[in-house]
Amino acid sequence: MNSPTSTAWSRIRRSPYQALAAISIMTMTLFLGSIFFLVAAGSQSVLKYFETRPQVNAFFKSDVVPTTQAVDLIKSKLETTGLVESVRYVSKEEALQIYKDLNKSDPLLLEAVTANMLPASIEVSAKNPSDLKTIAEALKTEPDVEDVRFAEDIVNQLAVWTNSVRLIGFSLVGAHIFITFIIILLIIGIKVSNRRDEIVLYQLLGATGGYISAPFVWEGILYGLTGAVIAWGVSYLILLYSTPFLIRFLTGIPILPVPVGFMLTVLGGELLLGAVIGGLGGLLAVRRFLKA
Repeated sequence: MNSPTSTAWSRIRRSPYQALAAISIMTMTLFLGSIFFLVAAGSQSVLKYFETRPQVNAFFKSDVVPTTQAVDLIKSKLETTGLVESVRYVSKEEALQIYKDLNKSDPLLLEAVTANMLPASIEVSAKNPSDLKTIAEALKTEPDVEDVRFAEDIVNQLAVWTNSVRLIGFSLVGAHIFITFIIILLIIGIKVSNRRDEIVLYQLLGATGGYISAPFVWEGILYGLTGAVIAWGVSYLILLYSTPFLIRFLTGIPILPVPVGFMLTVLGGELLLGAVIGGLGGLLAVRRFLKA
């Protein structure tokens, strides 16, 4: 007696066009899901990167070299607000080193600048981007601070972008999953109908509903697993091909290349989702017939 899996494979080979249609729609749905998931995960990583970077920079007057006590007092004031994640003082010498690192390819610029020409500064990271303006206003009240800059717009725009990607992604992928489920249900339902006499014979011989249902459920699962592997492979190839461009575009943001372990986790999620969609579609298709 054949196992449910081998019976499912045999039925798939006997109706290749129906199988191709089922696998194609499954592949498109899971491919769309993986692309939106990767974009959302990447956007979240970029947002987290900017949230953990110094988001407020307070520059002291160029002729001021703040004392350790003055810097500690400012740090203490900021930390007592409970709004800051970290506070870091950047001396004139450190500012010069940063300037040299940024302009090391241009010797003329390096020769023209000394430490005394650059202001010392304080870098502040906020716990919540919505508090950036409050922190900036507090720093502006310091008498030795000449200029305060903060990246509120960048962080807020990234947050809006990330939330939009999630909302659009969940909506589109959810709609595609529903459509895919209906198509799998119809395709396997047609196969069940074509095997009406065979199923009735099994029932007369005393076969249980589980025995009759198993090959159809496994057929749906195999559609889902095959579609998941293809969708994952295509999305991974696209990611690998576009990684050099994305690294240049996201210069300085260390989120690429994507770890293999992360992509294997994505594959596991796609396999699970594909198996659930296909298996549930097959189960409902045959159950509907058995109840009738």
